[in-house]
This record gives sequence, C-alpha cells and structure tokens, in this order.
Amino acid sequence: MYDSPPPLYGVSSDDSDTGLPGYSQAVSLDAIKFDSSASFTHNLVFKGRSSNSCASLTLYGDGSFSKEFPTYLEGSTLRGLVKVNLEKPESISMVVVSIRGEIVSGRSKHAFFESSETLWFHPAKSSRKLQGEHTWPFAMNIPQQVKLTVGPNDSLRPESARLPHDCLEMRVLAGVEYQAAVRFYRPSPLKTDYRIIAPFGYIPVIRPHPPSYHRQIAYKENVEIPNPAVDPQGWCTLPPVWIAGFSRQAVKATCTLSLALPLSYTRGSVIPLYLTLQSEDIKALEALSSPNTIVCRLRRTIRYLSAEDFRETNYCHGKLGKFQHDHFELATWWLPSTQAWEKETFKRSLCGEIVLPRDLKPTTFVGQFRLEYSVVLLSFASNGLESSGSNTNQNILLTHPVQIATAFAPGPLPRSYAPEL
Repeated sequence: MYDSPPPLYGVSSDDSDTGLPGYSQAVSLDAIKFDSSASFTHNLVFKGRSSNSCASLTLYGDGSFSKEFPTYLEGSTLRGLVKVNLEKPESISMVVVSIRGEIVSGRSKHAFFESSETLWFHPAKSSRKLQGEHTWPFAMNIPQQVKLTVGPNDSLRPESARLPHDCLEMRVLAGVEYQAAVRFYRPSPLKTDYRIIAPFGYIPVIRPHPPSYHRQIAYKENVEIPNPAVDPQGWCTLPPVWIAGFSRQAVKATCTLSLALPLSYTRGSVIPLYLTLQSEDIKALEALSSPNTIVCRLRRTIRYLSAEDFRETNYCHGKLGKFQHDHFELATWWLPSTQAWEKETFKRSLCGEIVLPRDLKPTTFVGQFRLEYSVVLLSFASNGLESSGSNTNQNILLTHPVQIATAFAPGPLPRSYAPEL
C-alpha cells in the first residue's frame, strides 16, 4: 500500500487508431471530480402518544461512488444532517452522532475505530424538555490510519493499520462494516434510547508503483508489451514446475509462469501473464500449449483470527485462525503476435491476462482480518496429464501472492491485449 496519490497521467491520444483498448479514466479515482453528492436518509418515528414526532439522519456521500449507501474516498469528510420534529415535549438529555468501523464475523463484531460528536445536550439547570423542529448539521473526519492493539492477552502489541475498504458479503468468513449512528439519550434508565443507524462505505487510495520503462512505452505506443526475455526487469518469473504423464506415457514437460511487475494491479485493469512450456515430446507440447487447457485464476483468501482462535492457535508460529478461499476470474491465453513469436521445436510461449472486476475489494490488512489475493496455476485441463510437484493441494502447480489496488500507477494507463472472442 502506498501513501497519498500522485497525479495520474493521461493516456496516449492514439487509442482510437488501434484495436488495443486502454482502460477509461472513468475507472480511476484520480479522474473523478467530486462536485456532486448523493444523499441517503434514514427515518425514525418516536414511539409514544404522538405519531407525528420523528427524526432523520441524512448522509452525503461522494456522488461518483455512492450507490447502495454513501461512500467516501480516503481523505474525504463525512458530512450529514440530523433533523428532529417533536410534536410534544420529549425527555432527551443529549444527541450524539458517531461513526464506527467493525470487523464482522457471524454474530461477533470487533470495532477497530470509533469517533463521536455531541450535537446537542440538555442545559444542566433547565427543566424544559426538547420540543419542536431542530436541525444539526455535522462534519466528521474519517481517519486514514488507525492504531490497534493485537495479539494474545499475554503478548499484546501496538499496530498501525490503514483504514480498510468496506467488505461485507454473504457467505464469507468475515468482513469490514462501517456505520454512522445518531443516538438520542434519555435521562431515565428505564427508557430505551432512540437510535438511527446508517451504513456507509470507504475507499482507501492504494496505488501501485509504475511498471517497467519498456512496458510503459508499449502502453503509450499501443504495441504489445515485451516478454520476459526482452524485458526481464518487468517480470517476476516463478520457478519452473514439472508436468509428467500424457496419454498414459512417461512424458516430461516444464512449465514456467511469469507475472508482470510490480505485483500490484489496479481493479478494473488486468494482470499480464506469460507462460513458457518446454518438452521433447511434440504431441504433449501441442496439447499443453492449447489455450483452453491452461487453468490459471485469481484466488482470494479471507483470514480471520477471533478471540477464541487465540486460545486454540499457536499464534507465535504465524498461524492465522480460520480462512476461506474463493477462486475468481479465469485467465485468457493466446499466442504472441507473428512479429514477436517464432515457433521453436521444443518450446511454446503464450501471453495471458486475468481481467480484474471494477468492484473487486482491494488487499486488506487490519488487526486479525486479512483479505489477500494470489495468482494460481492449476492442473492443465487435458486428459492424462499429471504434475510431479510436491504441492498437490487442490491440484495447484504454482501460486504467487499479488496486491489488488484501487488507483492507477503514474504514467500511461494499462491496456488489455486479449483477442476478442
């Protein structure tokens, strides 16, 4: 993750002259102007003798991001308005608005930050009750960093964390939730306080470092990005893995996967890949190099360590409680262009991409909650092929961690080179 974002450079004006689509600046956080807001109002009817007494909480989110609920970009101020209309006098001692971020797992919730502001309080010497119409606007800063205390009780330690993206989905192990609330305190302990609770979203600005010089030139000039042999500084090449067995024959082949550097990719763009296959068996090599046989995906891992997990887990050895894997987008593969690809007898190379959805949640680390991503190469989808590597977990041949970001790197925007289907 990176600090405050530098300005985003424009994309080449030659985009319309090629078949290589550049990603629109509408995807980027940098190119969006916050000259409009979206309002979301939650109402409350006071219980009692008068059905006309009511209150409301309105939040004003960034108009470009707010859909189901108000959403705020890192560095934004949460603005809102509390209204109350009391037809008859009501015993209220104080009106407080608060914002809160929580890690949610099942029915348990753990707050990692909370801030509050008193909008109104009853004068100490006054016996008058609150009545009539009242309006209280408010503005609250959303912190970019939070200080946490993590670890088991016998070895607690302080830790700073970037405020995470909201992430609350059904059927997931844990997630991150934000809420704004207004509370009408009542002086009598026998009476329940009135509350209005409203969800909101938050987007941290996570920006990758720029890609290699040669890849930036390729993006700018609308040409195919250079492969690892031409641009070794622009790729992370993983150790080769052996693939054995084809049509019940003792055949050996090696597979080498490369991921474009840096290993941080903006949602709404792509993860560029490059795959090299080598074998002295031409028939096996042709089968392996068919784009339909290569199974490479983006995998999301959610990890959460609850208080109970601390008692059951050897925390000192780095184990992190419960986890959940989800496989996302499948990579698309194609042969390099005829200008850049020469068919070698015992070697085949393919270009690939994993398309990242625009609403993909970014990589997150906060307290005992982790949302991580990796690129995994699975067993080839061809009959009679087996991997000879030691990693047999879910037929994974290769895996490597990557970061998902929310903003583009400085320089020309990334492009998709996958052929149209």
